[in-house]
Amino acid sequence: MNHKIGRNDPCPCGSGKKYKQCCGKPEAPAETSPDSHDGAVERAVAWLAQHHRKAFVAALEMEIDAVSLACFDEDEQATDEAMAGIDRALWDQLQLNLTEWLLAEGDISVKGEHQRVSELLLGPRGPLLTVGQRAWLAQLAERPLRLYDVTDVAPGSGVTLCDALDSTQAPIAVAEREGSRSMRPGMQIGARVMAVAGGHQLSGAVYPFSMLSGRAVHEDLRAVLAHASPHAQDNALMIGHRIIVGWLAQHLRPAPLPNLVHAASGEPLVFISDHYEVRDWAALACALAAQPDLQGSREAGWDRLVDSDDGLTRSLATLAAQPGGQRVSLLTKTVGLADSGRVWFEALAGDAVKYLLRDIADPRGTLSRAGGAPGAAAMTRLPEGIDPQELAQALAGVIKRTYARWADEPIPALNGQTPRQAMQSAAGLERVKGLLRSYEDGEARTAAQQGRAEISYQFLWDELGLQR
Repeated sequence: MNHKIGRNDPCPCGSGKKYKQCCGKPEAPAETSPDSHDGAVERAVAWLAQHHRKAFVAALEMEIDAVSLACFDEDEQATDEAMAGIDRALWDQLQLNLTEWLLAEGDISVKGEHQRVSELLLGPRGPLLTVGQRAWLAQLAERPLRLYDVTDVAPGSGVTLCDALDSTQAPIAVAEREGSRSMRPGMQIGARVMAVAGGHQLSGAVYPFSMLSGRAVHEDLRAVLAHASPHAQDNALMIGHRIIVGWLAQHLRPAPLPNLVHAASGEPLVFISDHYEVRDWAALACALAAQPDLQGSREAGWDRLVDSDDGLTRSLATLAAQPGGQRVSLLTKTVGLADSGRVWFEALAGDAVKYLLRDIADPRGTLSRAGGAPGAAAMTRLPEGIDPQELAQALAGVIKRTYARWADEPIPALNGQTPRQAMQSAAGLERVKGLLRSYEDGEARTAAQQGRAEISYQFLWDELGLQR
């Protein structure tokens, strides 16, 4: 790569100053409390720049090259083209994050020998550090970079994190002022969680993921752990490296779309709506009432239920009355269910309805639009002619039907456990609450964009007997 740390470039320590005015100048005594860790990273980088500048810069460039090449499976041309197009903010964040990686995990060449950076810094010839700064750098070298689920956010104050790879780990309350302003429940981040007096905080380098990229990295890390090395340190290094690669890759190339399948049939998941004009509501209501496998009402909608082999009761199709009272829509989740559902419904309803059209929505397309930037929400505006409040009333019924059996259905985000099962442990309970908060956060943003009332998910909290 052609990127170098010039004397007039922003300093990689993240101070916002030019390199020559920060870590590129000789270190100066810092006025700080002996117990404070403030300035530890800046002091470390300044010492490396003064005593091992060429080796440090070479190691940083090598790490950047390795991470960026890994985003494109070692394709140098694709890598160079992508890296040439990144903006200044991403470049600065990349340098900041990989500088911390070097301090914690990396090594540099000193007199022809590779030496771990943390050992140089904490060795007898390292920089003059306060007790607090030395403890911080030592802890930085011990705390691995991990993937976390953000389950709760207090903007400007802190976040609650759950280890995404180890569901047995207790939730961690982290004091985080700036980062918490952009985080949302449901996000995933790569981070080092540091122990401080009275609690925890993030080390400094944070790797926020979009929805799609976070899930892709999560699956990649699960695959790594499925063939884990017998050496824990090797596993920690591999996990950390893949988190960094996944974080950078989401900015350089489209995120891989997951394969979405229907839980019961195994067919590709596709949201299909068959729309009908209702010619005779009385006849339709009578026909629906005579069906033993239907549950619901005109106001709430009807579900056609079936008992699955796994013991769960699932909906094959949902019939929903549309705003205005002149139409109904038959909602299904696969092509096979849509085709069989249409035959079933038209035989049932007869002349009481008239078929109009079919809408098909591929969830992969929706995910690709919603999963770009970390923490981004899908921007969904209402088509003209749709009344926001009528839509809110219709959606309330759809959401309640959709989540009617949620508490007892296996959830991938809960490692295949049902919410009721997961909440038996402290970590599982926080993950369940985090899921509910993420649903509510997404609904709040969508409702605001559409100019309608929010749909409440309080019924799920009540179903599980949970307090907020």
